Amino acid sequence: MNKAVFDEVSVLWAEHLGLPFPDDLRGVEIYGQPVAYLEYCLAGPLTSYVGSQRGVLEADQLRIVRACARDLRALLPRLRGEERRTFVARLIRIADLVLTPPRLPGRR
Repeated sequence: MNKAVFDEVSVLWAEHLGLPFPDDLRGVEIYGQPVAYLEYCLAGPLTSYVGSQRGVLEADQLRIVRACARDLRALLPRLRGEERRTFVARLIRIADLVLTPPRLPGRR
């Protein structure tokens, strides 16, 4: 586990959980999936990741994170409004960190 990545995910996820879902994102969809549903799908794996204290996810959880991040990434350029963009960008950043393979010691 990369402790710096784990710590950043933990902080970003805690910040995210402390924020309300933006009203102007209600009803916004990408590929037929509401943003609220994508956030909901991410919540389980991300809570498990942080709660594990080791930054570990099962293969099916990684697939969920990867799929949600892909859809949110496709949506981001279409969003207008700072609050919307910040909310979605934070979810993408967290997912990207979780999906980043750990670096081998001695490798850059």
